[in-house]
Amino acid sequence: MTMPSWDKEQSKMYLSFYNREASIEHEGQECSFSEEDLEYLNSPSNYWHHEKSPSSWLCCAAVNHAKKKFGKILPRDKLIELCADTLNITVKKLESTLDWNANYMAWHDGGQPEDHHAYPDGEMNERSSDRQNQEHTLEEEAGR
Repeated sequence: MTMPSWDKEQSKMYLSFYNREASIEHEGQECSFSEEDLEYLNSPSNYWHHEKSPSSWLCCAAVNHAKKKFGKILPRDKLIELCADTLNITVKKLESTLDWNANYMAWHDGGQPEDHHAYPDGEMNERSSDRQNQEHTLEEEAGR
């Protein structure tokens, strides 16, 4: 696969494709990507085919970065919504792209698509895991 050439003009153009107004509020907290986040995501391997058409690599990178940054705050559906809005695509398109990438990587590297998916539906983020642990502890205490 030939990667697009990368120079300052290309980088500047790619940076202009992000929706800087994208944000999501959840339980009183406002979450959005900073300019530094967008610059971090902006790299030759995380490219855009054209405006409103991010590569699958960029989609996965955005979701993985959001999981690190917002994983304790946002549930999966809100995190995916924020990423889709930031990338100027629909949630359905983002989900489809994540699935495509996981299937491609399973074919390319072996294994199952779930092994390669950036954020499989049903995977618990740190927030969900913390909440489930709290509920389990409360259930144990109530049973004593």
